[in-house]
Amino acid sequence: MEPRQEFSSTEESRYPYMTARAEKKSSGTTKDRSRGRVLLVADEEQGLLADALHLRRIDVVGVATATAALVSLQRSRPHVVIANPHAQGLRDNELARMLAQSGDGVPLILAGSAPASLEMRKSALSVGAFDYFELPREFDLLVFRTEQLVALRQNIDRLKSDADLDALTGLANRRRFRAALKGELERWRRHGTPCALLYIDIDHLKQINDNYGHLVGDMVIRQIAQILSEASRDNDTAARLGGEEFALLLAGIDVDRAAVAAERLREAIGRKKMEGVGRVTVSIGLAGCPASANSERSLYAASDEALYVAKNGGRDRVAVAPRLQENLPGVESAD
Repeated sequence: MEPRQEFSSTEESRYPYMTARAEKKSSGTTKDRSRGRVLLVADEEQGLLADALHLRRIDVVGVATATAALVSLQRSRPHVVIANPHAQGLRDNELARMLAQSGDGVPLILAGSAPASLEMRKSALSVGAFDYFELPREFDLLVFRTEQLVALRQNIDRLKSDADLDALTGLANRRRFRAALKGELERWRRHGTPCALLYIDIDHLKQINDNYGHLVGDMVIRQIAQILSEASRDNDTAARLGGEEFALLLAGIDVDRAAVAAERLREAIGRKKMEGVGRVTVSIGLAGCPASANSERSLYAASDEALYVAKNGGRDRVAVAPRLQENLPGVESAD
């Protein structure tokens, strides 16, 4: 049986359970990363579903059309995706394949007005979805199953984090950072989505360790890590690469926007009075893909060279890597 034969497009297009009001509802609220995240793929706002999930500490982080689903998936990093099978332009098997290719194992649930027969559920499973629910009759079951899958994904994420976090700061470690960098470059190759890398170095940390001791130095590292964590979005990766070096991988933004973010980050750290030391500054090297590089290795190298320029230029500043084919001030050409 073909997976989509039983759906009624005329009924689906007017059904109000799969909509988008949650995005407005969640804007302006304090970010709570302990809450679950669901992405809806639908043509209309879905207030009832968003309200029911919100009561269970699950936020609808976006409502996307079929054509915008990929970008929304990258930006919001949901724990579960719920899709209306007859959203305009949607092919559920393509959506399931896209989720599988993302490498994150995000579960897909289909929900529509067609009867939830055994054949319909088999069809949903055959295209890679976790289940199909008939609305409005199985609305409560949909909410319950979503809550169950969100909890499962959160447990998996916690287990992964135990192996991928820096012990001192709780940020991503070098291994997790490399995996995230590889993933962002792969998204650019497949879909043209840009990204940017901030390579961050604490200025004069050795002097802090020599003058105040390594325990105070560790406190400074943790406080800067906390600022990085607060400044990053859910789809960014803040990492400690070792010693006084950090990285912030910004997903889905170009170099110009990243430069603004880098300057704000530098200013935020400079304003912070670090316990036991006072004012501490950082130098930041910034490179973007595809503006400054087109591979993991070249993006890392470009940000490293930009950091070298920032350090040699007097520290406490942001240096941006040049566009491809340009030379960075203070760095000689390889020719």
